[in-house]
Amino acid sequence: MDMQLVYALVPKEESMQKLIERKARETATQIVMRTSASMKLEDHENRQERLEAAIREKTAQLIDEMPRFIWDQY
Repeated sequence: MDMQLVYALVPKEESMQKLIERKARETATQIVMRTSASMKLEDHENRQERLEAAIREKTAQLIDEMPRFIWDQY
């Protein structure tokens, strides 16, 4: 038999790139909002536009670095 055995993990509902983007954005949102909550307690609250920009920046960083911890969440 001239065959090759291949195993693959395939996302159920979306492409792998979309899955990575979604997980990175979820993680980035948690990180930014946790920081924002600390700043709010110190009376240094950010505007919504700044929060969205920070989430976009952190999402891009997470996609670029692909740290293992973004997959640790449910």
